[in-house]
Amino acid sequence: MVPDASTLGQYDLYEIYWGDGVREQKTRAEMALELAHTYTNAGTYTITLQGIYNAPASCRSTVAQALPITVSSTASQPLITALKTTSDNSIDITYQASTGSSVQLYQKISGTYTATGQNGTGSGSFTVQTDAKQVQCFQVQTQDACNSTPLKSDEVCSLVLDAKAANKQNNLSWQAYAGTVSATTQFRKYVIYRNNLPVGTQNSQAATTYSDASNITCGAQYCYTLEATLAGTAQTVVTSAPTCVLGINGELPGDLGSTVVSIENNHPHLVTSLPATGTSSSYTLIISRASGSSGTFQPIATIANKNSFTDDTADPSTASYCYEVTYLSNCGLRSAPSNPVCTVYLSSKSPTGIDWTAEAPFTPEKTGNYVIEVIDSVNNTRREITNIGVNTHYDLSTTDLDMQSQKYRIIAISENGTVSYSNFYTFRREAKIWVPDAFTPNNDTHNDTFIVKGVYFDQFKLIMYDRWGEVVYETTDKTQGWDGKVKGQDALPVSICTVLRS
Repeated sequence: MVPDASTLGQYDLYEIYWGDGVREQKTRAEMALELAHTYTNAGTYTITLQGIYNAPASCRSTVAQALPITVSSTASQPLITALKTTSDNSIDITYQASTGSSVQLYQKISGTYTATGQNGTGSGSFTVQTDAKQVQCFQVQTQDACNSTPLKSDEVCSLVLDAKAANKQNNLSWQAYAGTVSATTQFRKYVIYRNNLPVGTQNSQAATTYSDASNITCGAQYCYTLEATLAGTAQTVVTSAPTCVLGINGELPGDLGSTVVSIENNHPHLVTSLPATGTSSSYTLIISRASGSSGTFQPIATIANKNSFTDDTADPSTASYCYEVTYLSNCGLRSAPSNPVCTVYLSSKSPTGIDWTAEAPFTPEKTGNYVIEVIDSVNNTRREITNIGVNTHYDLSTTDLDMQSQKYRIIAISENGTVSYSNFYTFRREAKIWVPDAFTPNNDTHNDTFIVKGVYFDQFKLIMYDRWGEVVYETTDKTQGWDGKVKGQDALPVSICTVLRS
């Protein structure tokens, strides 16, 4: 209330009326200092300042009159009375503080309390935008008009509730309450609410789980919240955000029946038999895949109300793929994953044979024997090589090795006759051809025939031209050559051009 020196005038003394019956006289020099007065009682007071001339003594004038001021009683510790998580990124905080006190909200970040920038006066509330899916802790601090040491509330922390549906029950879990608990602030209880009605209580602060097995219905939605109550100078209530699950109640599906994978149209095709028990009118199959028998299975597809699947994303000509199938009922109950089945991958690991993977393409059956299917590269005829047993390597015959290319496929046959096909593999060898650059068709039995020799070629065509481009000889038999005659007569000794196709 001290006025500017230019407004004090030239009075001999100044008298301050503090509004509570106390009057004080001050010199001009004292008025230039900061003035202070302590009120005995809280209330609203009007302060008046008058100037006094010594002679005549009755001469005085009002220099300044302040607006009424409100004095509160001794400031008390602020309190957070409610903390409620309203969404994944929002928390509401309600607090109590002394009337007229300045309030700041602090949040614990990396173990240190940091001002949020939110301020208030007296009691009120704050809304904080933060990652509410993680536990967050807060304090409020108050500062009075005299800049006394700030008063801090107890630490109050949020609750994060997780719910998972299991057969005939819903399992809840949370982190134990992390805020201040002391001799003056005591933990009272957790209350679990289901669809806004209380269903359970836990009296220990250390409790972190609760199972609700009360009348769980298949497909019904159950939403839960967790509430913690603390009692100190005032009661504090902490409430989690709601979390919801769909109820599960039914017979667990049995194990899946037989499963087989085979290569069809160059893609793995999977067929499985449904469980004998625990099935539902509608269902889902979860297909998981691994690259080879040592890979990690990862879900790649779900199919509804079908027991077959074609994996269009896999190339079985490059590797073996293994699959597991899980049955999921319309009430969310799962069977155990089926035993893995793996495509038979055919390749070659040697220059004279073919090899294939040994993991079975069917379950629960085992591989009884293999058959090798051979597709002739010249005329596309098909033949089978049997009596392979369960070997996974085959040395090719001399006849097959003489071919430039030959296509193979493995047929895996289970002990009960189930069939699975591998990828096609073409065993190919580079053609080796020798073409003579001269011959002497003089009937001396030496070099009388122009003949091409070579191996590893399946198709052959030899055409001989004279210098004018006329065909003088042509054959597709790689065992035959030209004897130097044209229409039964010795050809003239002129240049001959040879064209060879294989």
